[in-house]
Amino acid sequence: MSDSKLTPPPGKASMSVRECRLILERLLVASGALPGEVPAARDALLAAEVHGLGLLQLIHKHPLTLPSQPVRYDETGPAVVVDGSGRLSALLIPALRDIILERGTVDISVLNVTSPELLQALDSVPELDPSRIQVTVQSPGTVTVRAAPANDAETASRLAARSQRITDAHLNGLPVPGVVWLELYQRSNAALLGESAETRSHAGYQDLDETGRIVKQMDDDVDVEFALQQMVN
Repeated sequence: MSDSKLTPPPGKASMSVRECRLILERLLVASGALPGEVPAARDALLAAEVHGLGLLQLIHKHPLTLPSQPVRYDETGPAVVVDGSGRLSALLIPALRDIILERGTVDISVLNVTSPELLQALDSVPELDPSRIQVTVQSPGTVTVRAAPANDAETASRLAARSQRITDAHLNGLPVPGVVWLELYQRSNAALLGESAETRSHAGYQDLDETGRIVKQMDDDVDVEFALQQMVN
């Protein structure tokens, strides 16, 4: 942010990859994602932003939510069918990656997702460098993902393009409108614990009473003297 009053930077500003990752992780936590889901989902969302798909502006307009219904899979037919139950499509990237790695050559029909174009970020998944990925949006909520083994030239091209995107993002940052940056930053703070006696008691070596009021600042010497006095008593 541009100053201590949290005024948004004018126009677009360069957000670091580190801050983008942090904001996305907090937004996922605030949305109710299970702890085990957060790392993979965070990396998938980050890949969509690094890929240049406008993920941050999208979740600025449409706050990130997680439906209560689970993702459903049907692997009985010639094509795998994945029903996202209304999820943002990028959140399915980890599952689609695993299906592609397991099968090698596969057609996947992804249904009931929002912003299906975000699945183009599959091109930014390192494990899929040896695969040729084709993403086709069929309708606003449906997309087909077709995967097959790539030849050496295709693999090298994919790796080079992905490496260039990542290098550019780390060196130059991710261009984000200042108002989007500020709003997402503030929204992500919902994932943080509020101030309380309990949280203040974990902030450092401080002697607090039962209400969380600081009685005295503790350092190593005072701490030892206090412990010795307790032993004497």
